[in-house]
Amino acid sequence: MDPVTLRTDRLVLSVPVPTDTEDVIAYANDPDVIAFIAMPEPYGHAEAHRWLTAVVQDGWATDTRYEFGIRRAGDPRLLGTVGLFGIDGGGAEIGYATHPDARGQGLVTEAAERVLQWAFAPAPQGLGLVRVQWRAKAENTGSIAVARRLGMRYEGRRRSAVLHHGVRHDELLAAVLVDDDRSAGTDWPAS
Repeated sequence: MDPVTLRTDRLVLSVPVPTDTEDVIAYANDPDVIAFIAMPEPYGHAEAHRWLTAVVQDGWATDTRYEFGIRRAGDPRLLGTVGLFGIDGGGAEIGYATHPDARGQGLVTEAAERVLQWAFAPAPQGLGLVRVQWRAKAENTGSIAVARRLGMRYEGRRRSAVLHHGVRHDELLAAVLVDDDRSAGTDWPAS
C-alpha cells in the first residue's frame, strides 16, 4: 500500500522518514520508553535507520505494518508514533510511543483514535479491520490510560508473560471491535 497521511484538528499523522532520525533517537532513549518497550540499548543512528527502513518503509510496502508519525499541524517535528502491526484476517495490534514533550496533552489518544477510524473504515478509505488489540506491561499506566480512553475492552492479564530487562512482568490485554460502542464505559480492573 502507498503510505497514507491522516489528519485531525491538531495533528498530521504521516509515515516517519529518514529525516526523522534524530527525533526517533530522542524518544527511543527516553527512560519512560525504555522502561516499557523492548528495543536496542543504547539506541543510535544505526538502530533508527534500521527501524525507519526495514520496519516502517518495508511494512508499508508489504502491507504488514502501518506506522504513523505524530506531528503537530504546521510543525514537522516527530513527537512519537502510533502503528498497526500483526495484521492478519481482519485483525491487528496497535502500539504507540511518544517523546516526553508530547505527553499529557491528549496527542497520543487523538492520534490513535484517528488511526483506529482508518483501520475500521471499509476499503478503499481504510483497512476494513474487524478487531484491533492492544497489550502492555501492567505497570505502563500511560499506555493503559490511552487504551481506556480509546474505548478498548479489557480482556485479561497474562501473568509473568513479558521478560524485560531481565525481570518478568504481567501483561494486560484489551481490544476493540469495529461495532463496539466505544463511548460506553469498559470493565477494567482497579489499578
